[in-house]
This record gives sequence, structure tokens and C-alpha cells, in this order.
Amino acid sequence: MRNITTFTIDPVDAKDFDDALSVQEIEENKWEIGIHIADVSHYLRQGMSMDEEAFERGTSVYLVDRVIPMLPEKLSNHVCSLRPNEDKLCYSAIFHIDADANVLDEWFGRTVIHSDKRFSYEEAQEVIENKEGPLSKEILLLDTLAKKLRRKI
Repeated sequence: MRNITTFTIDPVDAKDFDDALSVQEIEENKWEIGIHIADVSHYLRQGMSMDEEAFERGTSVYLVDRVIPMLPEKLSNHVCSLRPNEDKLCYSAIFHIDADANVLDEWFGRTVIHSDKRFSYEEAQEVIENKEGPLSKEILLLDTLAKKLRRKI
């Protein structure tokens, strides 16, 4: 999935980017939407001491003045982080969705992505509010589909 428009949206001070979104039009009024999660398991095998330590911690802990990471910094902030302009291994959920936000098809599996851009929450919100900016077509489409999906729930 390296050639599909992909980006992350995280807090401005985030150091690790463990999830990303992708979008591409597959035909008129139908899109392929991807949700990608960094594949840590490729580097961290079950039963390893690092795996056991991560299991005990359960999650990273964010304090006012520091972060206590679930995984070593090199792994979470570099090797597995879905940073822009780097190929990264992921687990992905891929959906084909129409203009009414109906899910037409789905696929789940391992992928390689190449993030095009890192957005902060504020930057993505600015694109939504101003209807312009980097990847505005993709962000506005995802915003529209998300609102339609929300109404269906």
C-alpha cells in the first residue's frame, strides 16, 4: 500500500505514530479507506522478555513531564512509528465505501504503508474548517463519510 495516500493525525507533541489512515478513489463515488496500526509483533516476538514487560505495562503512560513507554523508545518512536516518508509494517483494515457510507467490502491483513504526511489534531481540524490545505480532498472526504457513518449508528 506504499503508493496510496496515507497520513497520521496525532497530538502536536506525539513522539510515536502508531496509527494511520489511507484513502483512494477506486471508482466514481467509491473509495478504499484504510486504517493502519503499526505491526510491533514483527519485531517483538511472544515470550521475549521485552514482550513480557510490555504485557505487564499494558500501555504507555503519559505524565505531565515525561512518558513511561510500554516499549523501548527506539522501537516505539523509530522502528515502528509510522513517520512520514518511511515504509512501515502494519496491520490494516481496508474498507470499500460508497458515497452514502455503506461498506461494500472489507479486508484485514498485513501491509506495508508509506505515510505521506503527519498532521496534528489542530492541523487536521484547520483543514476541515477552512476546506483547504494539505490533503484537503482526502481529509474532507473522510470527515464527510465519518459524519454519515455516525448518523447510521
